[in-house]
Amino acid sequence: MKKWIIYLVVIAIFVFLTALFLTPSFTVHCTDELLVCVENGKNASFGGRLWAHLGCVYHNVICVLGGLFV
Repeated sequence: MKKWIIYLVVIAIFVFLTALFLTPSFTVHCTDELLVCVENGKNASFGGRLWAHLGCVYHNVICVLGGLFV
């Protein structure tokens, strides 16, 4: 029984996070920063682009999740 509850909690968290990131009114203030960050990393080498874009995604996730607590 506990096994199913754990599965349901994981699925509920996934659905909540998916809905959060798909809600434009909630993520609009982070989108501009993400697009500027991606544009800035566009001219680097492959490795530099990879790290720059991963950093952009990290900052976007932190921005969106930070909106929950502000």
